[in-house]
Amino acid sequence: MAIPFKYNRRSLLIRRVSNSMTVGAIAIVVGVFVAAMAIVGGLDSAIKDSSSPDNMILIGRSADSEANSFITLDQLDALKFLPAIKRDGVGNPLVSPELTEQVFMPAGDTLDNLPIRGVLPVSTQTHEKVRIIAGRMFAPGLNEVIIGKLILNQYPGCSLGADLKVGRRIWKVVGVFESGGSSFESEVWADLHSLQEDSRRGSSYNSIRLKLVPGADVHSLVQRCADDPRINLQAKTESEYYKEQSGIAANLRMLGLLVAGIMAFAAIFAAMNTMYAAVSARRTEIGTLRALGFSPLAIMTSFLAESSALAFAAGILGVILALPVNGLSTKFNGGAVSAPTLAFNFHVTPVIVIQALVFAIVIGALGGWLPARQAMRVSVVDALRGK
Repeated sequence: MAIPFKYNRRSLLIRRVSNSMTVGAIAIVVGVFVAAMAIVGGLDSAIKDSSSPDNMILIGRSADSEANSFITLDQLDALKFLPAIKRDGVGNPLVSPELTEQVFMPAGDTLDNLPIRGVLPVSTQTHEKVRIIAGRMFAPGLNEVIIGKLILNQYPGCSLGADLKVGRRIWKVVGVFESGGSSFESEVWADLHSLQEDSRRGSSYNSIRLKLVPGADVHSLVQRCADDPRINLQAKTESEYYKEQSGIAANLRMLGLLVAGIMAFAAIFAAMNTMYAAVSARRTEIGTLRALGFSPLAIMTSFLAESSALAFAAGILGVILALPVNGLSTKFNGGAVSAPTLAFNFHVTPVIVIQALVFAIVIGALGGWLPARQAMRVSVVDALRGK
């Protein structure tokens, strides 16, 4: 026979001060957990959302990212007319050669690595999520750029209509674009040939994006790009490429879980202290419950339920406290001098909320386990005698 939950509810309301302190401690831990996972979720989303399901990216054979890749004009020409590549309405292959550069930009007391991407007009067809939200697209051959919305007004010259000093020339910012929350929103886009000239890169590129025809044999294309001596490039689907690049998000997730786990120990002891005090104050009640026929297991389950309910309430409070961070923008560059600075938004998702509530219940259950075991072992005779 189970003990009615209204008994636990009454007990929780009686010890308001100690319970409130325990709820506060667990809520802080849950809030930190949600904020940490929101950072990881936002960073992971920004990286992975840069991919399109029918796109491939080609980089140098020995490169592990665009930043250290080198591709020649001859390699580009050799792959343009592969049958797996989709074409536009007039038969031109949807192949977008791209060049990436980085420039130091002042950001308070530090310097950020602002990514500059050189593209051709075809890029708007290979990067389908890119959409101009203010101003217009840059004109090829001119010193014009468009900027991602996440860096708007974040650096000198990064505003619509402003002059942006990058490299050896001054560029006019003529548009602002969005890209579905992807990492491209942290970049400046310029005409490919103008950027090649400015950076003295000749006719070289860092990467090539391909739009594939429906049902294309991806494996055969990857092998063709690797085996053909005229191409000699490594090809990957964009989703595969960005999955590899998102390793930093996985490391941050582990760090966030470690911090939350350390803080959780303190919250567990707070819950344990509260429940031990409850057991001590209710020994006579426990004895009465046993005398009425409730089993030791029912007593233990009742105290565990009480501890878990307390933690669940704390979990809800912790989520509410952390919700304001959802949508906030921050920047990250991985701590490497050569890494581009990535702006992204915090993402508090339903999955994170569920994880946070489960995390809180686990804290409550662990904190209430030993006191609940003590409660089930209380002697009926000693309890009724007040010993």
